[in-house]
Amino acid sequence: MNWMIDISKGMLLLALTTIFPSSDDQAYRLQNEKVIDSPQKNLKDPAFDHLFDLHLQKNIAQYECPGMAVLVMQEGQVVYEKTFGVKSKYTKESITPESVFRLGSVSKGFAGILASILIDKNIINLEDPLVLYIPELKLKAKTEDQLLRVRHILSQSTGLTEHAYSNLVDENKDMETIITYLNKLTPRDKTGIAYAYQNAAFGLIERVIESSTGMSYAKALDYYLFSPLGMCNTSCTFDGIQSAENVCVGHKYYGPKSGYRPINHLPHYYNVASAGGVNAPLNDMAKWLYAVMGYKPDVISENARKIAFSPYVNTSNQGKYFNHWPGITDSHYALGWRLVNTKNNHLVYHGGLVNGFRAEIAFDKEKNIGVVFLFNSLTNYSNKAVHEFYDLWNSYQASNEKGNFIL
Repeated sequence: MNWMIDISKGMLLLALTTIFPSSDDQAYRLQNEKVIDSPQKNLKDPAFDHLFDLHLQKNIAQYECPGMAVLVMQEGQVVYEKTFGVKSKYTKESITPESVFRLGSVSKGFAGILASILIDKNIINLEDPLVLYIPELKLKAKTEDQLLRVRHILSQSTGLTEHAYSNLVDENKDMETIITYLNKLTPRDKTGIAYAYQNAAFGLIERVIESSTGMSYAKALDYYLFSPLGMCNTSCTFDGIQSAENVCVGHKYYGPKSGYRPINHLPHYYNVASAGGVNAPLNDMAKWLYAVMGYKPDVISENARKIAFSPYVNTSNQGKYFNHWPGITDSHYALGWRLVNTKNNHLVYHGGLVNGFRAEIAFDKEKNIGVVFLFNSLTNYSNKAVHEFYDLWNSYQASNEKGNFIL
């Protein structure tokens, strides 16, 4: 009988310990709960939201934007998300966070990250010659060994004249045809050093990825990025945008009388999806921004981010709109991304334009603040949206620190 009493006492003690833990056990459990279960500090700031709203509404009116979707992420939190206007001026249906936009050259960032993941996994190498994957490619580099490498196409440093055969992408030619034309070219400038923006040559990365993974480029994007990140409504095909139920159409400006008018979806740049074929809604772009800012290391490792966001070629002398942002100090091209430094921010950035759409994405690597703008028009506001956001945010933060911010 005594052994039964001892067991009963033990069970009672275990139950009491579970219900009323000792101070040491309780401290340990609370410490671990703080790490695992404690809610993240809410970084949303209604005062800045109001200020940013006023700023956006002013620009929407000034530039007659048919519609746009905007989100701001700070330290992994979406602190601002809002949509404005209509998917089409013909239907006048409101844009929602689920409305699909074309991203244009923001697509290059997906290619750069995908390639960096494969490099990190030792599936491909940044210094691999392209002929290892594309034997029919005869295009030579302007280097001593004349080998065009993976790094050269992703960093826009092939040495070719800017936009070499981008017209073939516009004409929806397939990659086989584009390669035959690229084979006729000779680089004008020093490969690996001189920057010149490409679409057709950039698309060669698709063949590298397909050859090394045994998947189509679309399937590789889905396998390594879209599915693991839960980007369920993101695609990189013409069928993807054609079949989307909640989709925006692009708009073109036809002068002061007509303003912006919708234009049809076109298949160009889906033939070179890595250069400009990704379609995505704002809520999926939140997941993408979260990942590229470093909050999904199980999908995009820190080493893959380091590979993707290293400065490979200087672009400071380029006369592009981002180089005219106030306070810019220097800029470089990474792997499908731009690195733009100003006096106050160190931005990873890219913009895109295609088929009546504009897109902008940026994040500050040090301050952990990122922004996405999606436009369904070729609005000039997109040229300054990113730098004006950071100017506004920097001014607001500085004023808050001094305690003299006034709405």
